[in-house]
Amino acid sequence: MKPFKALLIILTLKIITSCGQGQNSNESLEKIGVDTKTLPSNEIKEKQKHYFDTTFVVNKQTFKFVMDDINEDEVKLTFIRNSKKIKTDTLQSVGLGGSEFTDFNKDGNTDIMFTYIGNNSSYELYLFDNKANEFKILEGFDRFGEAIQLKSNPKYYYTYQRAGCSDIDWVSDLFYIDNFKTIQVGYIYGQGCDFEVKENPQVILIYKVLANSEENKQLINELPYIKNIPKFGDKWSFIEKYWNNNYEKFD
Repeated sequence: MKPFKALLIILTLKIITSCGQGQNSNESLEKIGVDTKTLPSNEIKEKQKHYFDTTFVVNKQTFKFVMDDINEDEVKLTFIRNSKKIKTDTLQSVGLGGSEFTDFNKDGNTDIMFTYIGNNSSYELYLFDNKANEFKILEGFDRFGEAIQLKSNPKYYYTYQRAGCSDIDWVSDLFYIDNFKTIQVGYIYGQGCDFEVKENPQVILIYKVLANSEENKQLINELPYIKNIPKFGDKWSFIEKYWNNNYEKFD
């Protein structure tokens, strides 16, 4: 897919999914093929919550995706390939925000990501399966924050999430993808809060995660916080540099 076409799709989805309020909401529904004249007013209101209908080509296959509300808690996502419905999935609607079509794993194919808004945003990701010519949900991806692929080894991804004290405490995970499942191998807890440091010393705790279970983690290093992150904004570069330089310790 050409970048310009992908951008048009993303912008269209944002307009459609945000049309729950405003004077032109009916017009937005009509543009995406909903006959508002045949729907009761309360039904139109429901349709404005979560709805999109878009088509694009992946791996020479034409895919159409339709999302619509089931009830106030759930939405239905329908996958259509070459005019044939191949499956439907149910997603939670509470907190569901934007939708993005992006090549997440950099394999040359478009993937589908849904964002859930909260104190720390979470995500649902459908990766394209090149062999089966379909989209499969990435199991366990909702556990992680916004993921960034390592530059030193694109097999791995790292994340960042706030953990309190006005974002001075934070966590970062290291994981890879195997057979459409996330496998967590590393975890960093950054305790940078400067409140009562005698009782709660500023420290960076680095763990190896065993058996893909954060409950089963092993402390492998402990670093002084201020020495490694002297300023608030330095944490981003520390996290990126650490994972890129040390991912082999977590194999």
